[in-house]
Amino acid sequence: MYAIKFFHGYLTPDGTRTRIKSAALLYNNKEEADRFADSVGGRVKKIE
Repeated sequence: MYAIKFFHGYLTPDGTRTRIKSAALLYNNKEEADRFADSVGGRVKKIE
């Protein structure tokens, strides 16, 4: 699973930022997450 990280936090499903990893919007596909991260200025982090 992959999450989008920006501004010392994670992107949530409602479009806000949180520092809680379990509340992050998760992606199964890294390429899909990379495309969206590029558009919002974030980076992709692997969540285990």
